[in-house]
Amino acid sequence: MEDRTRAIGDAADAMTDNELETAIAALHARERKLLVAGDSKAAFGLMGTKFVLLSTLEGRRR
Repeated sequence: MEDRTRAIGDAADAMTDNELETAIAALHARERKLLVAGDSKAAFGLMGTKFVLLSTLEGRRR
């Protein structure tokens, strides 16, 4: 899992702020659909990815 998180972090670092915002919004929408459908395991996986993207964006804004 650590390698996956690192890869996501590397991809996030290569994104512009607009790309990060778009990806975060898309992940959030997909996460909500999965939760409504009762697939909490898949939704939890997306939460981890979304957290990495949010952390990257927040770090840039400090």
